Amino acid sequence: MKIQRLLQLHTYGEDVKYLQSLLKDNGFFNSKIDGYFGQDTLVSVTNFQIKNGIKVDGIVGKITINRLLMYNLPKKLEIPNNISYTNQNGLIIYDELLDEHEYIKEITPKDTIFLHHTSGGSNPINTISGWEKDYKKDKAGNPILDAKGNLIPINVGTSYVIGRSSSSSDDNTWDGKIIRAFDDKYWCYHLGISTKNSKALNSKSIGIEICNYGGLKLSKDGRFYNYVNKVVNDKDVVKLNTPFRGYEYFEKYTEKQIDSTRKLIVYLINKYNIKIEGKIYNEKWFDYNTKWCTNGGIRSHSQVRSDKSDIFPQLEMIQMLNSL
Repeated sequence: MKIQRLLQLHTYGEDVKYLQSLLKDNGFFNSKIDGYFGQDTLVSVTNFQIKNGIKVDGIVGKITINRLLMYNLPKKLEIPNNISYTNQNGLIIYDELLDEHEYIKEITPKDTIFLHHTSGGSNPINTISGWEKDYKKDKAGNPILDAKGNLIPINVGTSYVIGRSSSSSDDNTWDGKIIRAFDDKYWCYHLGISTKNSKALNSKSIGIEICNYGGLKLSKDGRFYNYVNKVVNDKDVVKLNTPFRGYEYFEKYTEKQIDSTRKLIVYLINKYNIKIEGKIYNEKWFDYNTKWCTNGGIRSHSQVRSDKSDIFPQLEMIQMLNSL
């Protein structure tokens, strides 16, 4: 409905009903929607104007109604990627698919889920596009070409990447968004291990990357810096009870990331009948141990690589894993 007149105390009509419904939808009006601009409506309009920095006169004109129509809309446009899967549990998966030569198009049984973080920024598309630039090189750093003179991809990546809110701005566009890089029935190298069963462990596991810069350093200026010397907002920093892999502070996994990780894990264990252990997750679970270099259940990259800190033992992540 388009409001074509000023609405103020004692006016009435269908346009006032519309105004009241907008105020109610946004939490400013709790009375009966009756189409009469009475004292309750006046108080609601006044509170809305105060909160939004509009001239406080209790009169609904063009500025007030336009601000009300835009109230609580996302500050950023929805991501442009197409949805490839959704379910009644709130799981939404978007696609940013790699070319077929970037992963190994071989269907393999799945019995393990590996959790990683990217050591990068908030946008998962950047992570996936980085994999497209990976190719084999010789010891001198020169590209190795195949018989046809083409670059040879190294087939490194994970099926899924989960975005986050920016830790240096108010951009929440990618927070909790799950992006699929390739169908999880196929596989890619993602562990970087040299054990005899490396191929089996990589091919029979599904990798999930969480956008996160990882360990942070507290500078003398009182600010936190990531490994590329970029400042991370204090609100996005978590302090661990016990330092992990040399770091006391990490960029925090967000609530939406953890929730999306949970939904994705539940989807995958049901899809592939993956057996997981319950309520075994604590700070020690993330430690490196050769016993983890076997198939089965949920794993952290840090368990099979002593030089990696992904994922790290954030309390909320531990609580989520124990709730599965």
